[in-house]
Amino acid sequence: MKRNYGILLLLIVLSSCQKSQDYNDNILKFYGDVYEDIGYSVAKTDNGYVIGGQLTIVSRTGNYINTDKSQNNKKLAIIKTDADGNEIWKKSFGDKLTGTGSKIIVLDDGSIVCTGYLTDTVNLQRDIFVVKVDANGETLMQKTYQSSGNQYGIDIVKTSEGFLILGSTDVARLPLTDSTGNIAGNKDILLIRTDNNLEQIQSIVKGYPGNDVGAAIKPDINGGYIVAGTTDRSEIKTDQAANNILLLKINSLFQVTNSKIIGKTDDEYAVDLEVTSDGYIIPVTVGADGTNQKGFILKVPQDIYSTPVFGSYIALTDPTISYSLKAISKYKTNSFVLAGQTGTGSLAKMLVIAIDADGNKVAGKEKILVGTGSQAAYDVISDSDGSIIAVGENSYETNSLICLLKFRF
Repeated sequence: MKRNYGILLLLIVLSSCQKSQDYNDNILKFYGDVYEDIGYSVAKTDNGYVIGGQLTIVSRTGNYINTDKSQNNKKLAIIKTDADGNEIWKKSFGDKLTGTGSKIIVLDDGSIVCTGYLTDTVNLQRDIFVVKVDANGETLMQKTYQSSGNQYGIDIVKTSEGFLILGSTDVARLPLTDSTGNIAGNKDILLIRTDNNLEQIQSIVKGYPGNDVGAAIKPDINGGYIVAGTTDRSEIKTDQAANNILLLKINSLFQVTNSKIIGKTDDEYAVDLEVTSDGYIIPVTVGADGTNQKGFILKVPQDIYSTPVFGSYIALTDPTISYSLKAISKYKTNSFVLAGQTGTGSLAKMLVIAIDADGNKVAGKEKILVGTGSQAAYDVISDSDGSIIAVGENSYETNSLICLLKFRF
Protein backbone atom coordinates (compact mmCIF):
# COMPACT_ATOMS: atom_id res chain seq x y z
CA MET A 1 0.00 0.00 0.00
CA LYS A 2 1.29 3.50 -0.85
CA ARG A 3 0.26 7.04 0.06
CA ASN A 4 1.23 10.46 -1.22
CA TYR A 5 2.68 12.29 1.78
CA GLY A 6 4.58 14.95 -0.15
CA ILE A 7 1.81 17.55 0.02
CA LEU A 8 0.97 16.73 3.65
CA LEU A 9 4.59 17.17 4.71
CA LEU A 10 4.77 20.52 2.93
CA LEU A 11 1.64 21.74 4.71
CA ILE A 12 3.06 20.73 8.10
CA VAL A 13 6.28 22.62 7.51
CA LEU A 14 4.61 25.72 6.09
CA SER A 15 1.98 25.95 8.81
CA SER A 16 4.61 25.57 11.52
CA CYS A 17 7.06 27.99 9.94
CA GLN A 18 4.37 30.63 9.55
CA LYS A 19 3.97 30.65 13.31
CA SER A 20 7.67 31.41 13.76
CA GLN A 21 6.90 34.89 12.45
CA ASP A 22 5.50 35.67 15.91
CA TYR A 23 9.04 35.93 17.28
CA ASN A 24 11.50 38.62 16.20
CA ASP A 25 15.06 37.58 15.36
CA ASN A 26 14.30 33.93 16.12
CA ILE A 27 15.35 30.87 14.16
CA LEU A 28 12.89 28.01 13.83
CA LYS A 29 14.07 25.02 11.79
CA PHE A 30 12.58 21.62 10.96
CA TYR A 31 14.35 18.41 9.94
CA GLY A 32 13.12 15.03 8.84
CA ASP A 33 10.61 13.48 6.52
CA VAL A 34 7.27 11.89 7.50
CA TYR A 35 6.10 9.63 10.30
CA GLU A 36 8.19 10.07 13.48
CA ASP A 37 11.25 12.33 13.53
CA ILE A 38 12.24 13.56 17.00
CA GLY A 39 15.16 15.52 18.42
CA TYR A 40 16.09 14.39 21.93
CA SER A 41 19.46 16.06 22.49
CA VAL A 42 21.50 19.04 21.27
CA ALA A 43 25.15 20.05 21.75
CA LYS A 44 27.39 22.87 20.56
CA THR A 45 30.17 22.54 18.00
CA ASP A 46 32.78 25.14 17.03
CA ASN A 47 30.50 26.64 14.37
CA GLY A 48 27.02 25.32 15.05
CA TYR A 49 25.11 22.47 16.66
CA VAL A 50 24.54 18.73 16.52
CA ILE A 51 21.19 17.09 17.22
CA GLY A 52 20.79 13.51 18.39
CA GLY A 53 17.49 11.72 18.06
CA GLN A 54 15.36 9.69 15.70
CA LEU A 55 14.79 9.82 11.97
CA THR A 56 12.35 7.56 10.16
CA ILE A 57 13.94 6.31 6.96
CA VAL A 58 11.12 5.79 4.46
CA SER A 59 10.99 3.94 1.18
CA ARG A 60 9.57 5.86 -1.79
CA THR A 61 8.59 5.50 -5.38
CA GLY A 62 8.44 9.06 -6.65
CA ASN A 63 6.17 11.00 -4.28
CA TYR A 64 4.61 7.84 -2.91
CA ILE A 65 5.62 6.31 0.42
CA ASN A 66 5.24 2.66 1.25
CA THR A 67 3.05 2.53 4.37
CA ASP A 68 4.31 -0.97 5.27
CA LYS A 69 6.05 -0.24 8.59
CA SER A 70 8.67 -2.90 7.90
CA GLN A 71 9.88 -0.72 5.00
CA ASN A 72 10.10 2.48 7.09
CA ASN A 73 12.54 2.18 9.98
CA LYS A 74 13.10 4.52 12.90
CA LYS A 75 16.86 5.07 13.22
CA LEU A 76 19.29 6.59 15.66
CA ALA A 77 20.28 9.79 13.88
CA ILE A 78 22.69 12.71 14.09
CA ILE A 79 22.15 16.04 12.33
CA LYS A 80 24.82 18.74 12.14
CA THR A 81 23.83 22.37 11.51
CA ASP A 82 25.53 25.73 11.24
CA ALA A 83 24.93 28.52 13.79
CA ASP A 84 21.67 29.46 12.03
CA GLY A 85 20.30 25.93 12.15
CA ASN A 86 20.89 25.19 8.46
CA GLU A 87 21.53 21.49 7.92
CA ILE A 88 25.12 20.60 7.00
CA TRP A 89 24.71 16.83 7.08
CA LYS A 90 22.54 14.12 8.60
CA LYS A 91 23.35 10.49 9.23
CA SER A 92 21.45 7.47 10.51
CA PHE A 93 22.94 4.37 12.15
CA GLY A 94 22.16 0.80 13.09
CA ASP A 95 22.02 -0.88 9.68
CA LYS A 96 18.56 -2.49 9.37
CA LEU A 97 17.71 -2.28 13.08
CA THR A 98 15.32 0.32 14.47
CA GLY A 99 16.68 2.65 17.12
CA THR A 100 16.75 6.06 18.76
CA GLY A 101 19.41 8.47 19.97
CA SER A 102 18.92 9.81 23.51
CA LYS A 103 22.02 11.92 24.26
CA ILE A 104 24.72 13.53 22.13
CA ILE A 105 28.04 15.07 23.19
CA VAL A 106 30.89 16.77 21.33
CA LEU A 107 34.47 15.94 22.29
CA ASP A 108 37.47 18.29 22.39
CA ASP A 109 38.74 17.03 19.02
CA GLY A 110 35.41 17.83 17.34
CA SER A 111 34.22 14.22 17.15
CA ILE A 112 30.63 13.44 18.16
CA VAL A 113 29.29 10.63 20.37
CA CYS A 114 25.64 9.62 20.65
CA THR A 115 24.04 6.95 22.82
CA GLY A 116 20.59 5.41 22.65
CA TYR A 117 19.38 1.98 21.70
CA LEU A 118 18.76 -0.51 18.91
CA THR A 119 15.93 -3.05 18.85
CA ASP A 120 16.89 -6.64 18.08
CA THR A 121 14.85 -8.10 15.22
CA VAL A 122 14.70 -11.58 16.78
CA ASN A 123 13.56 -11.01 20.38
CA LEU A 124 12.43 -7.37 19.88
CA GLN A 125 14.44 -6.32 22.93
CA ARG A 126 16.45 -3.13 23.20
CA ASP A 127 20.22 -3.00 23.44
CA ILE A 128 22.34 0.02 24.37
CA PHE A 129 23.98 1.49 21.28
CA VAL A 130 26.78 4.07 21.02
CA VAL A 131 28.14 5.60 17.83
CA LYS A 132 31.12 7.91 17.38
CA VAL A 133 31.60 10.02 14.24
CA ASP A 134 34.06 12.69 13.17
CA ALA A 135 33.13 16.33 12.53
CA ASN A 136 32.13 15.41 8.96
CA GLY A 137 29.78 12.64 10.04
CA GLU A 138 32.06 9.78 9.03
CA THR A 139 31.67 6.79 11.35
CA LEU A 140 34.68 6.16 13.59
CA MET A 141 33.22 3.36 15.71
CA GLN A 142 29.96 1.76 16.81
CA LYS A 143 29.22 -0.50 19.75
CA THR A 144 26.16 -2.46 20.90
CA TYR A 145 25.91 -3.66 24.52
CA GLN A 146 23.64 -6.69 24.71
CA SER A 147 21.96 -8.44 27.62
CA SER A 148 19.26 -11.02 28.29
CA GLY A 149 16.68 -8.26 28.73
CA ASN A 150 15.99 -4.69 27.66
CA GLN A 151 18.69 -2.06 27.98
CA TYR A 152 18.79 1.47 26.61
CA GLY A 153 21.22 4.36 26.80
CA ILE A 154 20.02 7.57 28.49
CA ASP A 155 23.12 9.77 28.91
CA ILE A 156 26.88 9.62 28.42
CA VAL A 157 29.90 11.52 29.76
CA LYS A 158 33.58 11.54 28.79
CA THR A 159 36.03 10.15 31.35
CA SER A 160 39.82 10.13 31.47
CA GLU A 161 39.87 6.53 30.22
CA GLY A 162 36.89 6.58 27.88
CA PHE A 163 33.19 6.99 28.61
CA LEU A 164 30.58 6.37 31.29
CA ILE A 165 27.13 5.48 29.94
CA LEU A 166 24.00 5.93 32.01
CA GLY A 167 21.44 3.38 30.98
CA SER A 168 18.46 1.34 32.08
CA THR A 169 18.12 -2.43 32.38
CA ASP A 170 15.26 -4.78 33.28
CA VAL A 171 17.37 -7.91 33.76
CA ALA A 172 16.59 -9.86 36.96
CA ARG A 173 18.96 -9.22 39.85
CA LEU A 174 19.22 -11.79 42.64
CA PRO A 175 18.97 -12.41 45.54
CA LEU A 176 15.71 -10.56 45.96
CA THR A 177 15.15 -9.10 49.41
CA ASP A 178 13.13 -6.23 50.83
CA SER A 179 15.82 -3.72 49.85
CA THR A 180 18.00 -5.42 47.23
CA GLY A 181 17.62 -7.27 43.95
CA ASN A 182 14.86 -7.05 41.38
CA ILE A 183 12.58 -9.23 39.32
CA ALA A 184 12.87 -9.42 35.52
CA GLY A 185 10.94 -6.62 33.89
CA ASN A 186 11.48 -4.06 36.64
CA LYS A 187 13.96 -1.31 35.83
CA ASP A 188 17.33 -0.66 37.44
CA ILE A 189 19.91 2.06 36.82
CA LEU A 190 22.79 0.75 34.71
CA LEU A 191 26.26 2.28 34.38
CA ILE A 192 28.61 1.01 31.69
CA ARG A 193 32.25 2.06 31.92
CA THR A 194 34.23 1.87 28.65
CA ASP A 195 37.64 2.69 27.24
CA ASN A 196 38.15 5.16 24.39
CA ASN A 197 37.37 2.40 21.87
CA LEU A 198 33.97 1.81 23.53
CA GLU A 199 35.06 -1.57 24.85
CA GLN A 200 33.30 -2.36 28.11
CA ILE A 201 35.44 -2.30 31.25
CA GLN A 202 32.78 -2.56 33.93
CA SER A 203 29.03 -2.79 34.38
CA ILE A 204 27.33 -1.43 37.51
CA VAL A 205 23.66 -1.98 38.35
CA LYS A 206 21.98 0.02 41.12
CA GLY A 207 18.41 0.09 42.34
CA TYR A 208 15.83 -1.21 44.75
CA PRO A 209 13.08 -3.77 44.23
CA GLY A 210 10.69 -1.95 41.92
CA ASN A 211 11.52 0.60 39.25
CA ASP A 212 14.49 2.97 39.32
CA VAL A 213 15.33 5.03 36.21
CA GLY A 214 18.20 7.47 35.70
CA ALA A 215 17.59 10.82 34.00
CA ALA A 216 21.08 12.36 33.77
CA ILE A 217 24.71 11.89 34.77
CA LYS A 218 27.22 14.72 35.22
CA PRO A 219 30.86 15.01 36.37
CA ASP A 220 30.90 16.02 40.03
CA ILE A 221 32.66 19.12 41.33
CA ASN A 222 35.41 17.25 43.24
CA GLY A 223 35.84 14.30 40.90
CA GLY A 224 33.54 11.37 40.38
CA TYR A 225 29.99 11.67 39.06
CA ILE A 226 26.43 12.37 40.16
CA VAL A 227 23.28 10.69 38.81
CA ALA A 228 19.74 12.01 39.20
CA GLY A 229 16.77 9.79 38.52
CA THR A 230 13.41 8.56 39.76
CA THR A 231 12.45 5.68 42.05
CA ASP A 232 9.09 4.25 43.03
CA ARG A 233 10.52 3.39 46.45
CA SER A 234 9.99 5.53 49.57
CA GLU A 235 12.35 5.76 52.51
CA ILE A 236 11.08 4.33 55.80
CA LYS A 237 9.67 6.78 58.37
CA THR A 238 8.97 9.56 55.87
CA ASP A 239 5.85 11.04 54.30
CA GLN A 240 7.04 10.01 50.82
CA ALA A 241 4.67 8.35 48.38
CA ALA A 242 4.37 7.42 44.69
CA ASN A 243 7.57 8.29 42.75
CA ASN A 244 10.48 10.14 44.32
CA ILE A 245 13.83 11.59 43.31
CA LEU A 246 16.88 9.31 43.53
CA LEU A 247 20.46 10.61 43.71
CA LEU A 248 23.58 8.47 43.31
CA LYS A 249 27.14 9.66 43.94
CA ILE A 250 29.94 7.80 42.19
CA ASN A 251 33.59 8.30 43.11
CA SER A 252 36.59 8.51 40.79
CA LEU A 253 37.03 4.72 41.13
CA PHE A 254 33.52 4.26 39.70
CA GLN A 255 32.08 3.04 42.99
CA VAL A 256 28.59 4.09 44.06
CA THR A 257 29.35 5.67 47.43
CA ASN A 258 26.10 7.41 48.37
CA SER A 259 22.44 7.20 47.47
CA LYS A 260 19.52 9.30 48.65
CA ILE A 261 15.77 9.26 48.07
CA ILE A 262 14.18 12.70 48.21
CA GLY A 263 10.47 13.38 47.99
CA LYS A 264 7.21 14.24 49.67
CA THR A 265 3.69 12.99 49.11
CA ASP A 266 3.64 14.25 45.52
CA ASP A 267 4.41 12.13 42.47
CA GLU A 268 7.88 13.47 41.53
CA TYR A 269 10.06 12.73 38.50
CA ALA A 270 13.64 14.01 38.15
CA VAL A 271 14.25 14.99 34.53
CA ASP A 272 17.79 16.41 34.41
CA LEU A 273 20.66 17.76 36.53
CA GLU A 274 23.14 20.63 36.75
CA VAL A 275 26.19 20.73 39.02
CA THR A 276 27.07 23.99 40.78
CA SER A 277 30.00 24.98 42.99
CA ASP A 278 28.02 24.08 46.11
CA GLY A 279 25.59 21.37 45.08
CA TYR A 280 23.07 20.26 42.50
CA ILE A 281 20.10 21.87 40.73
CA ILE A 282 17.47 19.29 39.82
CA PRO A 283 14.41 20.09 37.66
CA VAL A 284 11.43 17.96 38.61
CA THR A 285 8.05 17.31 37.02
CA VAL A 286 5.35 16.80 39.62
CA GLY A 287 2.48 14.62 38.40
CA ALA A 288 2.35 11.78 35.91
CA ASP A 289 1.91 12.32 32.19
CA GLY A 290 -1.66 13.25 31.33
CA THR A 291 -2.38 14.75 34.76
CA ASN A 292 -2.17 18.30 36.03
CA GLN A 293 1.63 18.60 35.98
CA LYS A 294 3.82 21.34 37.41
CA GLY A 295 7.52 22.15 37.37
CA PHE A 296 9.56 22.07 40.55
CA ILE A 297 13.18 23.10 41.20
CA LEU A 298 15.23 21.36 43.90
CA LYS A 299 18.64 22.49 45.16
CA VAL A 300 20.61 19.81 47.04
CA PRO A 301 23.97 20.45 48.77
CA GLN A 302 27.06 18.39 47.93
CA ASP A 303 26.33 16.34 51.03
CA ILE A 304 23.17 14.82 49.61
CA TYR A 305 22.12 13.61 53.08
CA SER A 306 21.79 17.21 54.26
CA THR A 307 18.54 19.14 54.10
CA PRO A 308 17.86 20.52 50.60
CA VAL A 309 18.81 24.18 50.17
CA PHE A 310 15.45 24.94 48.58
CA GLY A 311 12.56 23.40 46.72
CA SER A 312 10.01 25.52 44.92
CA TYR A 313 7.36 25.35 42.24
CA ILE A 314 7.78 27.54 39.15
CA ALA A 315 4.69 29.62 38.49
CA LEU A 316 4.04 30.39 34.83
CA THR A 317 2.40 33.64 33.76
CA ASP A 318 -0.84 31.69 33.47
CA PRO A 319 -0.94 29.65 36.71
CA THR A 320 -3.73 27.42 35.39
CA ILE A 321 -1.52 25.86 32.69
CA SER A 322 -0.36 22.29 33.19
CA TYR A 323 3.27 21.82 32.15
CA SER A 324 6.21 19.43 32.42
CA LEU A 325 9.96 19.98 32.46
CA LYS A 326 12.37 17.96 30.31
CA ALA A 327 15.84 19.57 30.54
CA ILE A 328 18.05 22.21 32.17
CA SER A 329 21.19 24.08 31.12
CA LYS A 330 23.35 26.82 32.59
CA TYR A 331 22.41 30.25 31.24
CA LYS A 332 24.55 33.39 31.33
CA THR A 333 26.49 34.00 34.57
CA ASN A 334 24.35 32.71 37.39
CA SER A 335 21.10 31.48 35.92
CA PHE A 336 19.58 28.41 34.31
CA VAL A 337 17.26 27.80 31.37
CA LEU A 338 14.60 25.07 31.44
CA ALA A 339 12.78 23.41 28.56
CA GLY A 340 9.67 21.29 28.38
CA GLN A 341 6.07 21.56 27.23
CA THR A 342 2.76 22.99 28.30
CA GLY A 343 -0.33 20.86 28.04
CA THR A 344 -0.58 17.38 26.58
CA GLY A 345 -1.64 15.72 23.36
CA SER A 346 -2.65 17.97 20.47
CA LEU A 347 -2.61 21.02 22.78
CA ALA A 348 1.01 20.60 23.87
CA LYS A 349 3.37 23.53 23.15
CA MET A 350 7.12 24.00 23.51
CA LEU A 351 8.08 25.80 26.72
CA VAL A 352 11.33 27.60 27.64
CA ILE A 353 11.80 29.53 30.89
CA ALA A 354 14.75 31.00 32.80
CA ILE A 355 15.33 30.82 36.56
CA ASP A 356 17.89 32.45 38.85
CA ALA A 357 20.29 30.67 41.20
CA ASP A 358 17.59 30.53 43.90
CA GLY A 359 15.10 28.75 41.67
CA ASN A 360 12.93 31.79 40.99
CA LYS A 361 11.58 32.42 37.50
CA VAL A 362 13.25 35.47 35.96
CA ALA A 363 10.67 38.11 35.09
CA GLY A 364 9.87 38.27 31.39
CA LYS A 365 11.83 35.14 30.53
CA GLU A 366 9.08 32.71 29.61
CA LYS A 367 8.35 31.58 26.06
CA ILE A 368 5.60 29.27 24.83
CA LEU A 369 5.87 28.42 21.14
CA VAL A 370 2.53 28.84 19.40
CA GLY A 371 2.15 26.95 16.13
CA THR A 372 0.17 24.38 14.18
CA GLY A 373 0.23 20.96 15.79
CA SER A 374 1.76 20.01 19.13
CA GLN A 375 5.32 20.63 20.24
CA ALA A 376 7.75 19.54 22.95
CA ALA A 377 11.30 20.57 23.84
CA TYR A 378 13.41 17.65 25.09
CA ASP A 379 16.77 19.37 25.48
CA VAL A 380 18.16 22.89 25.77
CA ILE A 381 21.55 24.64 25.80
CA SER A 382 22.71 28.25 25.71
CA ASP A 383 25.53 30.10 23.94
CA SER A 384 27.95 32.66 25.34
CA ASP A 385 25.99 35.47 23.61
CA GLY A 386 22.83 34.59 25.54
CA SER A 387 21.17 32.64 22.71
CA ILE A 388 19.03 29.69 23.78
CA ILE A 389 18.80 26.59 21.61
CA ALA A 390 15.97 24.14 22.29
CA VAL A 391 15.38 20.94 20.34
CA GLY A 392 12.40 18.61 20.26
CA GLU A 393 9.52 17.78 17.94
CA ASN A 394 6.63 19.38 16.15
CA SER A 395 3.77 16.95 15.54
CA TYR A 396 0.75 17.13 13.28
CA GLU A 397 -1.71 14.24 13.25
CA THR A 398 0.47 11.10 12.91
CA ASN A 399 3.62 12.84 11.69
CA SER A 400 6.36 14.70 13.52
CA LEU A 401 9.46 16.68 12.55
CA ILE A 402 12.58 17.47 14.53
CA CYS A 403 12.29 21.07 15.67
CA LEU A 404 15.12 23.47 16.59
CA LEU A 405 14.32 26.85 18.14
CA LYS A 406 17.06 29.44 18.65
CA PHE A 407 16.25 32.77 20.27
CA ARG A 408 17.17 35.32 22.92
CA PHE A 409 14.81 36.54 25.61
